[in-house]
Parts: sequence; C-alpha cells; structure tokens
Amino acid sequence: MIIIGFDPGLTNTGYAVLRKEANNITLIECGLVKPKTKKSLSARLFTIFSETSKLIESFSPNLVVIENVFYGKNVQSAIKLGQAKASIMLSAEKYNIDMVDYSPREIKQSIVGNGSASKEQVAFMVKKIFKLNDEALKSTDVSDAIAIAWCGANRKQK
Repeated sequence: MIIIGFDPGLTNTGYAVLRKEANNITLIECGLVKPKTKKSLSARLFTIFSETSKLIESFSPNLVVIENVFYGKNVQSAIKLGQAKASIMLSAEKYNIDMVDYSPREIKQSIVGNGSASKEQVAFMVKKIFKLNDEALKSTDVSDAIAIAWCGANRKQK
C-alpha cells in the first residue's frame, strides 16, 4: 500500500510518500511543494494542484491523507489553508484516490502518543522512526507531512 501525506500551506505544502507492507512502513520520498509567493492566490493554488497531481501520477497511491485545517485566531489564515487543502483534495479526486483527513491532535497522538505534542516533538519522533538526519527534515512542513502519512498508514485499514 502506498500512502501520500500532505501538510497543506500556501507557502510550503509538505508531502511524504510511505509504503506499508504488513506492519512495516518505509519512507519513499518527502519534500515541499513551494508555490511562488509573489504569484496570485489562484496561481499558487494551481501550483499546489499541479504538483500534487504529479506526485499522485508518479507514485499511484492507494490513499491520500491530509491534515484538517486548524482554526486558530486568524480566520483569513484558516480560509487560505482550506483553499490549499481543497487543491490537494481535487488532485486526489481527479485520480479517484481514496482520501482521508485527520485533525492535528489525531496526527500527534498517532506518532508521538500525545495529542498536545509540539512540532519539535513530532519532528523528533519522525527522525527516530525513519532514522533521518536533520538535513532530510529542513522544514517542519516535511516532518508534519510524514506524521500525517504515518497516521493514515496506521489508521486506515484496507
């Protein structure tokens, strides 16, 4: 089973591709989709859609996992994150790939064992589980995407 996890964002969308065979989960690839910040919102959303579509074409996943939008104090930020998430959802739908989303709390609980864990704790566990160095995780968007995919791999039963 191939799982792609996405941490949606208009500046950086983290992604991680995992393979699950029985109880063994391996990291195939991870990185960032980086829309040009000077572009219009619609152009940035189209970049996210296009790049996530390319990833889906390349890896033919069985499942796409996305983090639910967290509503904080800034409503505008939540709306923009929702738009980035929608671009990824459209990519999954375009290729008829099953898609699930989990809350930040569920994702942190899955990888750290504590739903209130910090981004640093998530990154630490991702490094430990997949034996990664600091260079592999130059952004918390990447470690978050790995944690999101991990959550999907461990919760979604096929």
